Amino acid sequence: MGKGTQNTPAGVRLAVRHQADYVELDVVRAADGEFHCAHFGWNTKCELRDCLAELGPHMHLIAHLKGNYTEADLICVAEYLAPHLPLEKVIFASHRSGVLRRMRHLIPNVHLARFGLLPAIVALWKPQPWQCCMINQSVLTRWLVKALQQRGYEVFASCVWELRSKRSVKELGVDGTFVNLH
Repeated sequence: MGKGTQNTPAGVRLAVRHQADYVELDVVRAADGEFHCAHFGWNTKCELRDCLAELGPHMHLIAHLKGNYTEADLICVAEYLAPHLPLEKVIFASHRSGVLRRMRHLIPNVHLARFGLLPAIVALWKPQPWQCCMINQSVLTRWLVKALQQRGYEVFASCVWELRSKRSVKELGVDGTFVNLH
């Protein structure tokens, strides 16, 4: 990550070399209607298709939808991804619950993930339209992981290697870990 490979074809190739199961790409819809990969302000924009072309055949994608996607935008991104990999290999993720609700309405069987601690806590009391909770590892506890899993959610720890080791996070019982450093 320190070499500026996040959201680039080189970053995807690095993930392939390390036999990662998933790649998280920050998907941004540009004014011209094209989709790019960019973590606002942290790197230059790369064409999404260039990053997708580097995915290994075994890999899955976490499509982190940056911004507020309309129903038309969500249809476009799903249609854009479909020729590159089956939607069964995509987890659509967002920091916005409304985006995920719209996606669930459009494609009922799609796999969804919500970032953040507060939405995960809300999910303990009220069912949500997503199956995965992606939570920064610095706030995860074994109790929270187990409580979410008992309610049917998968729990992914993000930003691993900042404060805790990958092994200590896995000991919490998470379903997966990923790095999302800038």
